[in-house]
Amino acid sequence: MTSPIDWDYLAALSGGDRAFELELLQTFVEDAQQRLQTLANAVNQGNIEQIKRDAHHLKGASGNVGITAMQTIAAQLEQSTTPETLAQAKTLVEELQRLFATVASEVSA
Repeated sequence: MTSPIDWDYLAALSGGDRAFELELLQTFVEDAQQRLQTLANAVNQGNIEQIKRDAHHLKGASGNVGITAMQTIAAQLEQSTTPETLAQAKTLVEELQRLFATVASEVSA
């Protein structure tokens, strides 16, 4: 399986400092884990504004560390969630959670 992390992007960002890259990713993992839980709760409660806020945060945070697949899904979630699309929002959150699990596993390896 291909890594969801763009290691080339991180290397360019960090000047090749692998320890700094891992520190950035660990910070992302800690933050995203909490944010994804809040996001899942917001979807279950139908809280559109909270969904959009959390999706916006995840979009930026994942983009900052080169996890473009999460960034893309979070952007879609932020832009397209309405009361009528909550079922789709739940599917997108589940996809974010799967990607996050892969990232977290890779960072802790």
